Amino acid sequence: MKSIISTLAIGICCLLVSCNNEQENTITDNTTDLASFEATLAKKYEGKTVYYNNNRPDYSKEIEYLKSVSTEEPMDNIRTKSSDAAAFGPWGSDSGVAFDAPAVIYNGEKWKKINAIKVRHGAVIDAIQLYWVSDNDKFTNSPQFGGNGGAESWMFLSSNEYIKKIEVHSGTKIDYVAFTTNLDKVHVFGGPGGANRTELEFGVSGFQMHGIYGKAGAKLYQLGIYCYPNSLFN
Repeated sequence: MKSIISTLAIGICCLLVSCNNEQENTITDNTTDLASFEATLAKKYEGKTVYYNNNRPDYSKEIEYLKSVSTEEPMDNIRTKSSDAAAFGPWGSDSGVAFDAPAVIYNGEKWKKINAIKVRHGAVIDAIQLYWVSDNDKFTNSPQFGGNGGAESWMFLSSNEYIKKIEVHSGTKIDYVAFTTNLDKVHVFGGPGGANRTELEFGVSGFQMHGIYGKAGAKLYQLGIYCYPNSLFN
């Protein structure tokens, strides 16, 4: 866990880890058949809207617009992260090259939130890239962290939507990641592998995800997240 975690966040993290040790319809490594895997997802996330593979919305217009207005954030410019920020993770292995992509607030911005996430994946996560929008409607993005293998999938968040929970399955690489929003939409990427499994719900403690860090190369080998308190966006 990274050093920017405040004393409050440490307490929250410990609470969340202890809560998430409960069992709930765990996806097993034996679930190799795609149809069976999707059925398991439907059971696990019953009552929620689950996006996986072919049932994702057609975001072609949104993607085209976002790419036309977004500029890449300089990742080497450390313009200070909010003192209220907390970091959780990382999960995965120590392979690959380190990256760091928080939602950096600068130039008079009050806040910056995740607008979209692009993931390249097949049975594992090949790459991830974040897109943000600020309170002054400026669109920025991180570099793509990872390789160009797998299929490209996207998730978009509406103006009143944010990520409140993450689930990560990993081994030597990140096999699976699922993002749950406050509107009970679940965006699933990757496959059924990964022996090490973590579910972290930070939304119940008033936090939302705003950035990522980890290690990548040809694949995404390690992943951690940054969170801001929801009060920052009021």
